[in-house]
Amino acid sequence: MSVHVKPSSNMVDIRSQNDSEYDKKFEQDPGHRCGTGASTPSSLSDYITSDADDSSDGRCAAPFTLRSIETQLVLTRDATPTDLREMVKRCKEMVMESAECSEERKWLVRRLIELRLRAQELREVSVENLLETCVILGHHLAPQKNHAVTYGPIYCDNCSAAVWTMLQSWYMCNDCGFCCHAKCLTATCRVCAHIVASEAGGYTFTKDICPERGLSAQLYRCAECNASITFKAAWIEPRLCDYTGLYYCQRCHWNTTAPIPARIIRNWDMEPRKVSRAAAQLLEILEQRPVLNLEQLNPKLFTLVPDLSLVKKLREELQMIKRYLVFCPNADNEGLPWRAGLRSHMVENSGSYAIKDLIDLQNGTLIEEIRAAHDAMRKHVAENCDLCRARGHLCELCGNDEVIYPWDAGSFSCPECSTVYHRACWAKRNHHCSKCSRIQKRLALNQWQGDGNLQVSTQIDETKDILNLKYTLYCAEGPSVNYIISGQCYVCLVTGEGEGSFRASIT
Repeated sequence: MSVHVKPSSNMVDIRSQNDSEYDKKFEQDPGHRCGTGASTPSSLSDYITSDADDSSDGRCAAPFTLRSIETQLVLTRDATPTDLREMVKRCKEMVMESAECSEERKWLVRRLIELRLRAQELREVSVENLLETCVILGHHLAPQKNHAVTYGPIYCDNCSAAVWTMLQSWYMCNDCGFCCHAKCLTATCRVCAHIVASEAGGYTFTKDICPERGLSAQLYRCAECNASITFKAAWIEPRLCDYTGLYYCQRCHWNTTAPIPARIIRNWDMEPRKVSRAAAQLLEILEQRPVLNLEQLNPKLFTLVPDLSLVKKLREELQMIKRYLVFCPNADNEGLPWRAGLRSHMVENSGSYAIKDLIDLQNGTLIEEIRAAHDAMRKHVAENCDLCRARGHLCELCGNDEVIYPWDAGSFSCPECSTVYHRACWAKRNHHCSKCSRIQKRLALNQWQGDGNLQVSTQIDETKDILNLKYTLYCAEGPSVNYIISGQCYVCLVTGEGEGSFRASIT
């Protein structure tokens, strides 16, 4: 609601009068000077009409005793905040030196108010210019003025002081959560943890647990801000980061605790340890990223942790079930497999893990999620969907009519052609896949019939085992050699001589 105040009738616009008229009026009516009229300017721009215009002159005249110093408090359009601070300071001194309830003090107080209003306008303009996203050392710092925070107090990552979110202007990085006051922007010396994680591709320390080098290797200085630290003074006590093994000052190390990846991978130790602010932000970013390949980092962990081997088995079965679901329109309508209530990387592959996965595995949450998704996806393929069920397999070794799938406990999938057999039938045939044999025979027959240099005097029956037939090869460039049928002469391939042409006869 805006209130419009009608100017008092006793205010004089001296711009419409010349100096002589003003002097006569001043001498005749000294009480006419502005000492009682109230002023509520809506904007200081109403007072500024030229390059050097005294805003008080538009409202009341300066007392005669202040004419000599009036130029020191002139308000101009190009006045800087520094100039305004100097004029405010000078005006306050003059107010204190003037007599109480005098016309001089009243005029000075009015001028002081106008100067402060102008300073406030300049601050608002500068704040509007500052309220833009700033990029510093990879941080995308977005302004958070008048931002209400409900999850706890906020502290500046540069000065460690509290941030009054409703009163102060402050910034927060959109990528790593780095927070700082607006006045502390220039003091930022920490590279954005999101940039560090992206460049490293994951965790830097996964083999060595707390690779401490000693404070002397750091020249007794903080690893981040380069501040001097020593064990002799309590107020600058060095603090060790359990992730990087480096020492930090109290401003860069707030005793924040977090699980250490190296301790989890090597010792299956989930206990949180004290880390620096930079390490805490990095670990928070990478906590849910599947960047750990446990098969390469520590394969013995699957033997020592039974639940981990069970999760590995379930994830491998999920990969088999996914091959059915990705081609099923009914599964897509049901949101399978991507919206099965499971973390996306659990469906995409079976080898990568996140720190969050290992922590949830320890408390039993992860196994419940995987089992629920596994049961829902398996039930869709084996029971609910006719299209997926029609893609099942029949064991051609025993001729049983039972439909089997690769993830069944009693079935085995050929690693070459993915044909599914009963595990017992596969063992009886000495791990020999009949489909792979047929494929090899067809390839060998096509290669034998398509070679124009072969002269064969007899007809080969398709039912014969071509791979066991031997041919006598007569190479035009070398001696004869017994050789399984192929596209070139073995001797020519080894020596690099000749074209490798030959004729063959069945032995």
